[in-house]
Amino acid sequence: MEVPEVFRFPFEPYPIQLDFMKNLYQCIEQGKLGIFESPTGTGKSLSLICGTLSWLTDHDQHKKLQLEQKLNILKKADELEVTSKPSANELGEPRWFTLATKNVRNSHEQRRIMSELNKILQQEERIKKLKQRVQNISSNALNNSESELHVFAANTKKYQTSELVTLEDDDMLIKDDSDEELPVEEPCEEMLDDTKIIFASRTHSQISQFVREVKKSPFGDGIRLISLASRQQLCINEDITSLKNSTLMNERCLEMQKNRSSSTSKTDDGRPLKKAKKSSCPFRDHKRIQLLRDISVTEVADIESLILSGKKQNACPYYAARTAISDAQLIVVPYATLLKKNTRESCGLKLHNNVIIIDEAHNLLDAISSLHTICIWGHQISQVHWQLLQYHQRYNACLSAKNVLPIKQLLFFLSCLMKSLGMHGKPSEHNHQVGLEVECKGDEKMYECSKFCVEAGFDHINIHALVEFCEKTKLPQKLLNFKPVTAEVTPIGAFKTFIGKLQSDRVQKDCAPIGETDWKGTSLMPILEFMRCLRNSDQDGRVLCVKKVLPSGGYLKYLLLNPGALFKDFVNEPRAVIVAGGTMQPNSEFRFQLFGAAGSAQSRIMTFSCDHIIPPDHVLPLVLTRGPSNKELDFSWANRSNLLDELANFLSNINQVVSGGVVCFLPSYDFERQVFEHWIRNNYISKLENRKKLFREPKEAKDVEHVLSEYARSIRQFTNPSSKCGKNGAMLLCVVGGKLSEGINFSDDLARCVVVVGLPYANSQAATLKEKIDYLDNNTASFLPEGEVRSPGQIYYESLCFKAVNQSIGRAIRHSKDYAVLILADHRYSRPNSISSLPGWIARHLKVSANFGPSLASIRKFLSMRKQVEADALKIGTQENALSGGKTDNTTYSHSESSL
Repeated sequence: MEVPEVFRFPFEPYPIQLDFMKNLYQCIEQGKLGIFESPTGTGKSLSLICGTLSWLTDHDQHKKLQLEQKLNILKKADELEVTSKPSANELGEPRWFTLATKNVRNSHEQRRIMSELNKILQQEERIKKLKQRVQNISSNALNNSESELHVFAANTKKYQTSELVTLEDDDMLIKDDSDEELPVEEPCEEMLDDTKIIFASRTHSQISQFVREVKKSPFGDGIRLISLASRQQLCINEDITSLKNSTLMNERCLEMQKNRSSSTSKTDDGRPLKKAKKSSCPFRDHKRIQLLRDISVTEVADIESLILSGKKQNACPYYAARTAISDAQLIVVPYATLLKKNTRESCGLKLHNNVIIIDEAHNLLDAISSLHTICIWGHQISQVHWQLLQYHQRYNACLSAKNVLPIKQLLFFLSCLMKSLGMHGKPSEHNHQVGLEVECKGDEKMYECSKFCVEAGFDHINIHALVEFCEKTKLPQKLLNFKPVTAEVTPIGAFKTFIGKLQSDRVQKDCAPIGETDWKGTSLMPILEFMRCLRNSDQDGRVLCVKKVLPSGGYLKYLLLNPGALFKDFVNEPRAVIVAGGTMQPNSEFRFQLFGAAGSAQSRIMTFSCDHIIPPDHVLPLVLTRGPSNKELDFSWANRSNLLDELANFLSNINQVVSGGVVCFLPSYDFERQVFEHWIRNNYISKLENRKKLFREPKEAKDVEHVLSEYARSIRQFTNPSSKCGKNGAMLLCVVGGKLSEGINFSDDLARCVVVVGLPYANSQAATLKEKIDYLDNNTASFLPEGEVRSPGQIYYESLCFKAVNQSIGRAIRHSKDYAVLILADHRYSRPNSISSLPGWIARHLKVSANFGPSLASIRKFLSMRKQVEADALKIGTQENALSGGKTDNTTYSHSESSL
């Protein structure tokens, strides 16, 4: 298909938006792997929606037209063969034989094409009728009786439950009823395997915002969209949501699905005890789920709307969303659902021949690594070992021989893990002397997976077979619900376990994967996940063993070093993959660490970076290499403490010339604390607050909204022309990579100046980062382009820094009329590699200043000019409004995201 010149858009698109959509359309049509960068505030989401859905609409129409044309050609060929004169072919075969052979081939091809056409026509007709039925039912929703619901269900497709596993009859303890999963359509009618768009973003709030953009787009009325999420987001059963933990919620949900009738409880010797009435989920009625499913397909709804509809219909939104996948055209999912293979497959989400769009992808590699990183703690391992031992002892006589062996192997495996953390070793003299100190220096060690298995002593065990056994028999679920009669735990052991939990809680949040909740209780699930990781290649990951003074507080952590290894399915199966973001620079890691490491040829990778929608004279990007007293600005870790006075004077001068908000990003929380304490001791706070009220990024996430609202209120108050307080706005101290560096819109007066102090390089001697750098240097050098002098590890190390810097810079300039000064305060920003790592719309206009005085003058001139232009535009607009009788145009469409 040819790339169109005009796209359906809610307004006249900017040239950069049109270029974005054209390149996106071409990338999908040619089956490329695209890296798309569009600065925040340029309407990236809307461009993604209109470009992608335009291609999908054209593709579906083109596919149908092609099938009709092929069918007509085959029919005409049959007619020509019938009317042509009989003759022998080149091989001397009789005419009747040649005709019969061609007729068979043509008939077979015609049947195949007609089958495809019939599927398309049947789906179109079914969706049309479905919309009509939902519309009719919605009009009578308030008086919808149970009989009407049965009539509706009778006209829709039937569903049947699918068994996830089949267990052995002789396994009296492991065996359980099959978990009732998704209601799936009967295979009596073959479904159309059409191309879908799968859109993924990091957070549920970003997903909801994307869905709202779809509703406002020209495709909002016709697109079939479904939002997928976990039970934590979609479950409406209070008995389940009160558990909070995702693992417990999943198990409770599956348990309630099985509890559809009374069951007989038994004593330990097998005698009937009493009739136990088990509760089942009231929202798992299949007829109501079908109704909610069809409503969700015919109406564009985000997660919140789906939950409201589920409560209204008394139907489960979680299962309604999952069963709607087959009819959806656009599927919206969080990262964890798409990027984790087990989760993706359990949802029925397929990659084959679909178009994958991953938004906010600047941290995609880190997200993949985090999702596939698992940490298990000493106290978890010991508790599971004790519980499994009790389980085995109680039911040993009932288990079949082939189930006893894997359970014994699992017990041995757990004991080996405990030994690796020193839980059965002799305590050293050092341990006795330190007492309850959390860290033990020198007790961190990194292993390859195979070497760890040898070191721990379970290299002779078939981990793959053990994982399969646990999955087939659902042992983690059984163990989670197992209640030992006696808990023979010594007071000393209980105390050690308690202290171990206290120690692990201090660092457990740092080890938890993105999008996942912490593992709680005596669950085998995290250990099973750790076992799956041990099956990975030695090149792809490492095992970090961290011992503590009290062994129960130690932990084992699997680190994924090669995200590309788990991205191979995305390179091979989908039609096209688009990774998009506001700041995708530096994009070398996507080309080489992601697509390249996953096996893609560099020729298949397509890059696109558009300029900002603002004119070049709306932004003044500066690199300041020297401060007010002519000191070189070098905020490296070894030198930054010498520049605390210089920084205070520098910011004080900026406050004098900038009216409105100044947002200052510092490289770390420790440095921010050091700066503020120094300013207090040396009376710089009062000097700074002579012109602007000072705010700091809060320590707790719950306080962010309050700080931001107070910051915005101060700016509105102080920049008011009638204000006589002598101040001209407010200043906000933030941290690069902190709570305010992503997802916050400091538009207009909220950020007339953004200052980034120093380069936030990570600690290169940290065990995990050092291992990652060594891995890249040893395994990915062949992916580098010719002429690149830096090593892969160095490129990765620098990209970590500049991705965080670019996100911080992007907090300002949120719409086409916005303007701001962007200051990079460190001489290292003037290096060629640093400039090339910045977004193109900044790097192209970046000015490097060696003197502070002229730089301050240029800032003053820039802001004065912009204010004058703004005042002139306001004056002209007021005159035009008066001439038009006060009428205004209410058809405008916002390009920017919502701001403070």
